[in-house]
Amino acid sequence: MTMNQEGTNSGRNPAFFLFCEEISDERLHWLSECLEAAYPAPKPEPVKGSSGSPACAIFLTGEALMSLIDRRTQGIWKSLSEKQGVVIYADGDELCLHGLKGLVTDALPAVFITDDNDAPGKDGFWNLIVSDLKQNWNSPEKAAFLLCNSPYMSRTPVYMLKFLKSAVIHDLDPELYAYLDGVHSGHIEQRPSEFENIGDGITALAASAKRSGRASWFSACSRCATARGYYVRNAETGGCESWSYIDSVTIRPLKEILERFLGNHPILSHMCGGVLHESGGIAEKNSPPRLLIFLTNPPYTTEWTFGGISMAVAAAMDGIETHIIFIEQGVHSLCGDHEVRPGERVFNIQEMVMATADIPELHYCAFSPSLDERGIEVAESLSMVEIIDSRELGERIWKSSGENENPYSRVIFY
Repeated sequence: MTMNQEGTNSGRNPAFFLFCEEISDERLHWLSECLEAAYPAPKPEPVKGSSGSPACAIFLTGEALMSLIDRRTQGIWKSLSEKQGVVIYADGDELCLHGLKGLVTDALPAVFITDDNDAPGKDGFWNLIVSDLKQNWNSPEKAAFLLCNSPYMSRTPVYMLKFLKSAVIHDLDPELYAYLDGVHSGHIEQRPSEFENIGDGITALAASAKRSGRASWFSACSRCATARGYYVRNAETGGCESWSYIDSVTIRPLKEILERFLGNHPILSHMCGGVLHESGGIAEKNSPPRLLIFLTNPPYTTEWTFGGISMAVAAAMDGIETHIIFIEQGVHSLCGDHEVRPGERVFNIQEMVMATADIPELHYCAFSPSLDERGIEVAESLSMVEIIDSRELGERIWKSSGENENPYSRVIFY
């Protein structure tokens, strides 16, 4: 991901992707098409990946590792791992946990498997990520994790702690943005019998950062916290207060969390990425990184789509150039004419799109291969949504719009 000789020879932008959850064959196919176009040259020799910094680094942990041995996707990983400028890093600790290390080593020799070691100065998976990000973001002072998953049902909060612990080791201020079900991580008196205690982990992380001379900034979205009973109205004062929440995390409006997105520092999530554009250099003071939000889930059975659009709208209203891409199962949000029956407490996703389409910094897109594969079309009422193909999607990811002087783009999957 750092602009070294290999990255320069590829002639393309330094980039990274982190995948912690299952990668569908559909996602890997469209992602590989974008990567093939960006990094077309094969390596001089299909040698085993090294720990040197590539032009594009793909980090895999958790359930994402299973795609490395899946017959439907293994061939794509093999092809990508042999591309000049692309290096795939697999979390050695998690490979051992899932019993996959030997299988991946035999089948994909060009994939680099990280050491099971989180000690300072070592090349453990999360330390490697932080080191790589720190170089490419022009030596930032902080690193953040957008946490959208609840503890214990999901392993993502564990990854969040590992990443932010590594950030402190690398002399960065750790920041946590708890959103959607991620706000459950701040509940007091968590007592899991079989799992790492996430609440205690957050508290310990804040203390560790303070001892290291780093300033932690841990916040939870007030709307999400209110919906889940952690932010309640005081009948005497009329104001809202935290309830049953750890002291290390402050409940704040989403707008205040989005203000952190104005800064030039890496922000990771459970499925994310980032690109330093060809015009890369030191960011303009008043130009925030561009934000690309991929909506990959159906519109109503979970909060992912509503949460993604809400964050995108808030970011755009704050002056951040924001692109929403409906892709994979997310294209179902655009099909037909959605009707919310009287009395139902559901936000109409299509009405949200129509009501916000005139925000100057907000751009709506739909991925045509996802529409074609499902045999559906975008509703006529949503003509403001631009239909894009694989080539145009790649351009959205790798090329700056020309309007944004900031060289960085953040990619978040919902």
